[in-house]
Amino acid sequence: MSEPPRSPLGPAGNNLRRNIRRLREQRRWSYRDVEERLAQAGRAIPVLELSAIDTGERRVDVDDLVALAAVFDLGVEELLLPPADCVTCHGAPPIGFMCMECGTSGLPTA
Repeated sequence: MSEPPRSPLGPAGNNLRRNIRRLREQRRWSYRDVEERLAQAGRAIPVLELSAIDTGERRVDVDDLVALAAVFDLGVEELLLPPADCVTCHGAPPIGFMCMECGTSGLPTA
């Protein structure tokens, strides 16, 4: 049986994976470090799955999101928003453009 087609990550999903990578790298944590911290928080995510989150190959469910926020000592919303600390766009590139530094898209507001 084949898997149903998976929809691509949207802006929040991409912000999440980029923020996780950025925070992990800023803290000089390996995937193993994150895996251990998540296990201590009661939500184990194996190293290979963390790597897949990093590349956008694995989606994050709500329980993963809450555990990741706890591990990084942030609110859930902080993981979903564009990174305001990007020195290039400050989380808000012009509408229609994508920041080449952090990957945030300047989407029009409806």
